[in-house]
Amino acid sequence: MPKHSSFTLVCSRLAQLGAPARADLHIHTTASDGEYTASQVIALARQAGLRAVAVTDHDTLASVAEAQAAAGTAIDFVPGVEISTEFAGREFHLLGYFVRTDCPELNAALATVCESRRERFRELVALLCESGVKIQADRAGLLEESTASLGRRHAARLVVASGAAKTRTEAFHRFVNPLIRKTRPKTLVPLEDAIALVHMAGGVASLAHPPPHLTDEHFDTLQKCSLDALEVVYPWGRNSPVSRLREVAARFGFVVSGGSDCHGPDPVHRRIGSHAITFEELSVLRDRAGCAVR
Repeated sequence: MPKHSSFTLVCSRLAQLGAPARADLHIHTTASDGEYTASQVIALARQAGLRAVAVTDHDTLASVAEAQAAAGTAIDFVPGVEISTEFAGREFHLLGYFVRTDCPELNAALATVCESRRERFRELVALLCESGVKIQADRAGLLEESTASLGRRHAARLVVASGAAKTRTEAFHRFVNPLIRKTRPKTLVPLEDAIALVHMAGGVASLAHPPPHLTDEHFDTLQKCSLDALEVVYPWGRNSPVSRLREVAARFGFVVSGGSDCHGPDPVHRRIGSHAITFEELSVLRDRAGCAVR
């Protein structure tokens, strides 16, 4: 049977209808370091048969309005953000869900982090040029104009565009990673403050891809900081910690979040919808945020 025949498409649609409702709550757009626009994310989420989707750009809410408009009533949209934070002397990322985009305190904090990102990006581009990478100024300027939250991936794209590296991975290893240490430190929001900002915006706070070194003492501290959830479903790869994280979540009273952490078409195992929580888990997360289930 041809891959794109009417019969095949009908069967695919029927299979989606019979599948459990799922929600991918970790996706990036071109507002930060993703390769899809917000509208493309919504289209791909629908194509993947998702019931709900969240846009969680790094330190910005810039794509939320476009995604919300594109979603309409066709798919349940969750406004989100991934905040760069500091906890126990290390960098952690905090996912905020169901946040209002008009919260002045949250917007002010995000603006500060994004401005620091912009300055760091400029420093990195200057260092790359000094090292012999021929980056076109207009190309770098266009990235600055079109992207709210800049980062290492943007610098790697410029290196590839210059011809100094063939792939983003090569650009990272040969150029970006060795030079990033020479730029200013990242501006990080104290984790407890970031949780408070998410709550202030009416949202629910989830620790993104919790690292394996976290102990019960850490989780106890996070609970006392009013953390709501742990990102349990994630493209972990080998030695998946899902069982442990579910046990920790149950023991400390955290709810569950999860998603693909998609930044674009590659790698395949991180495409939109490749990892998702159930709609029941989304409902629990929504209830924690004090929102009514549709």
